[in-house]
Amino acid sequence: MELNSLEDFGRFVCALERIPLPAFSLYLKADHIFAVQADIINGRPVIYFVKNILTRQGQYLGYRITGGTEEVTIVDSIANPTFVYSPIINIDKFPSTMLRNARVGRKSGYIAISLRDISSLAKIAAYKTIYDEPPLPLFLFSKKSHFNKDSCHTSDERFVIGAAINLAEADTISYFYYVVINEDPKYPFVRFSSQRPDKPSFSNRIDEHGYVYLKLIRLATTHPLVGTYD
Repeated sequence: MELNSLEDFGRFVCALERIPLPAFSLYLKADHIFAVQADIINGRPVIYFVKNILTRQGQYLGYRITGGTEEVTIVDSIANPTFVYSPIINIDKFPSTMLRNARVGRKSGYIAISLRDISSLAKIAAYKTIYDEPPLPLFLFSKKSHFNKDSCHTSDERFVIGAAINLAEADTISYFYYVVINEDPKYPFVRFSSQRPDKPSFSNRIDEHGYVYLKLIRLATTHPLVGTYD
């Protein structure tokens, strides 16, 4: 699945993680891409990727968010402590089965479960923080086929926000819990608190105390492994 931007990829592999996820560097046709394996479903890896628009290569992908502004860079060494760094793993060749766009059958994707509100989704995505583990990422995609930053969204466009999860370790079925909202979120994080009655809200900061933050990862297109949604 292709992500919408390099900022989404940096947020995915670095933000709110105790240990940043490794970024795989390889060529897909004529494009240099970064990829990350995020899940395994029915024995097959689920891989998210983004095109490297920085047109340079290095040893680490650096990410930071300061004052509500995100920054992604590629460097050869870890030198700036204000950044979180993902190690870049240079892949010579992936197996062909991992690179081709396989046809997705009804039984090969997630089982989609519709939730009533964002509060329920936030509780699902944040439950691991009780055990000092990072929260689950939330994936965002339009119910239309593609995001266009330069165009205005039509009034009938809606957006899906969801988290992929397997609640029981012995369970081989993976679920995608989601909500549908009417407006495109402007900020890349969801702010949530179990100690306050406030509803979850979108934020471009992760430094306010008393909240759990969930990273919002925007896809370039709809999620091909999410079966049906309202």
